[in-house]
Amino acid sequence: MLLKFTWLIPGLPIITSIFIALLLLSFSKTMNRLTKPVSYLLIISLTLSELIDFVLYKENISGNFLFFGDFYELVVDRSSLLASAFIGLFFLIIMIFSVAKLNRRDGYVRYFVSLGLLSGLVYIFSFSGNLFHSFYDPFISLFR
Repeated sequence: MLLKFTWLIPGLPIITSIFIALLLLSFSKTMNRLTKPVSYLLIISLTLSELIDFVLYKENISGNFLFFGDFYELVVDRSSLLASAFIGLFFLIIMIFSVAKLNRRDGYVRYFVSLGLLSGLVYIFSFSGNLFHSFYDPFISLFR
């Protein structure tokens, strides 16, 4: 049942970033003034992804889930959930410190959109199965 929500882990940051990017292309001046709501919206989407990730890890959920129909398959197991949790926390810390320390100038919204897209793509990579496991299994075995 919970495996159905796996697509939300990479999906929330990607969908939110694409939505904000489209708004930025359409309403450039307005979106560049809305730096706090944009950054908070992306932080919330990444936090929700992390919460779903932690719930799946706690419940010891594993299996395969088809992402976008038959286009891509998400392979969910403990090592991919653990790695995506660390990666997501890393991006979340970067976003929180960016809100606190960066000046809100031109490019601030683009910076957050690119961080959101990058975090979603890294999530997809961590759930990619054999490609992921060949790179990260030796590192993940240290935490078991």
